[in-house]
Amino acid sequence: MEPGVAVVIGLCAFLALWYGAGYFYNRRRGQRLFRWLKAGLGVLSGEVESGWIGSSAAGARVNVTHAAAPFRRLELTLLLENREVLPLWLLDHLRGRRDRLIIRATLRSPRRHEIEIGSARRKAARRRQEPWEWQDGPHGLAIAHQGTGAQQQVTALQPWLEAYGAHLHKFIWRKSDPHILLEINLAGLLAAPSKTLLEDLQAALEKETHVDK
Repeated sequence: MEPGVAVVIGLCAFLALWYGAGYFYNRRRGQRLFRWLKAGLGVLSGEVESGWIGSSAAGARVNVTHAAAPFRRLELTLLLENREVLPLWLLDHLRGRRDRLIIRATLRSPRRHEIEIGSARRKAARRRQEPWEWQDGPHGLAIAHQGTGAQQQVTALQPWLEAYGAHLHKFIWRKSDPHILLEINLAGLLAAPSKTLLEDLQAALEKETHVDK
């Protein structure tokens, strides 16, 4: 057998084994994350519908309607890293994407401001856009805001950002529905129950609502 052919066969075998191992790891990981998330949903009250996105190896989605204040409804999406395909897994790591939770929430009371929080690298691309104002946040985050009461809202969010900012991929608060878009990496958060994460978010947003009234 020619060396080149042997290398190709060996590489294909390696990628096939990688795919199988990644798939079975993600299945177990997805089931564990889903159990973790569902255990804390009681704090949101309301009516809950949930299911897998394709399979437990990809992720899960939960819809909550008639949720407890300050929410009206929420969509919570668990997305797992693409561990099955090696190039995609490497790309996710380079982009800082891990197993993550995405929350889209509709609030009971709309706000008159907009806030965007994310990596400081995004600041350079938008720092000259008006009427956005920029400031540095904890854990290397950049915070943009505009509108009535926005600065007060950012100040009220600081304790939550101190606690969760190291895991935050992005946080967007806008006037249109869904009002809240939150994407957070789960690595490092699973030691605590999901109830704590959801309660802390709920408390932070309730505090915001009081500031803006």
